[in-house]
Amino acid sequence: MKDDARFHAAIEQLNAGDYAEAADAFEELFFEAVRDEVEPVRALMQIATGMHHIERGQARAAVERLEEGIAAIDRITNDHGVDVIALRAAVARAVAQLRARERVTRVSVRISG
Repeated sequence: MKDDARFHAAIEQLNAGDYAEAADAFEELFFEAVRDEVEPVRALMQIATGMHHIERGQARAAVERLEEGIAAIDRITNDHGVDVIALRAAVARAVAQLRARERVTRVSVRISG
């Protein structure tokens, strides 16, 4: 997965704020994921979808998807180079901001190597 150009393209879309496109790209990868790839891709797909819901003004759906992303992060056994600690913190911050009805800080993904 870490060597899959589509994975990196989806991360670039998420980081650029193209959340709907990123969610679609992660969904495609999710259906192909095996073993320890499933949870990282699920997390990224849910996070991208949650951020897209924020853009659409759908706070409740956004919180649900982002919390599903956090739960998936917590189940990751192989991060495939994704900085899951920073990602989890950013998503938790976004959920707290949504609940406080504050402006949500953009979530981004860092990849090592």
